[in-house]
Amino acid sequence: MGAVLGGARVGAQVAEAAGFKAPSEPMRLTRVLERELGDGAKVTVTRTWRVRFAAHAAGYTVEGEQIAVEVDAPPPLAALADVERKNPHAGPFPVALDKAGLIVGEEQAGATSIPGLEAAARKYLEGATAERQADAMQYVRAVQQAGAAMTSRWPEDLFYPVAPRRDQQTLPLPDGGSGTIDVSFAGTLAPGGRHLATAERRIETTVKDSVRASRETWRLEPLE
Repeated sequence: MGAVLGGARVGAQVAEAAGFKAPSEPMRLTRVLERELGDGAKVTVTRTWRVRFAAHAAGYTVEGEQIAVEVDAPPPLAALADVERKNPHAGPFPVALDKAGLIVGEEQAGATSIPGLEAAARKYLEGATAERQADAMQYVRAVQQAGAAMTSRWPEDLFYPVAPRRDQQTLPLPDGGSGTIDVSFAGTLAPGGRHLATAERRIETTVKDSVRASRETWRLEPLE
């Protein structure tokens, strides 16, 4: 995580110079997660929160209330879609920000695996060849055991994304081998350049000859 954290520190320096300013009114935060599962199949999850930035001496607390969730998945992935819909770790709220607009505190330390993902994957793979099942489950377990921290933690500088970056990590596998996780992140600022407008994070996981990709996009907009 060195490069990712390093990018956040650069972001903090720029933020302090430019002056992060949290919105004074409640906002709508939307996160769209697209996760590839192989064979061209994917699940797209769109979550929307009503968020409010409360200022205090050390920075801000971002309070969030989920107001909508949509899951788009083909029928064979109904079980996986249900897992995503009921995922209790879908949002890190409340989120603590420092004065530079960076996420801080314990909410960044508790990355967890996705409940029910392995069981849903097994159901999806029913009828597939033994080789196909073994390959897919190896990928799922690798993500659960070693990749959860990079996919469930929100970027430290999400609310003030001023330093685009890319990071690659080695992914240890249960059989003693290894793969890679490649992560890139960039964003744009709202008019006036004081806080998040849009951001995107791409995560590509390679295990042996198998490559899976996921993409997250965030939008912070006035609450209508």
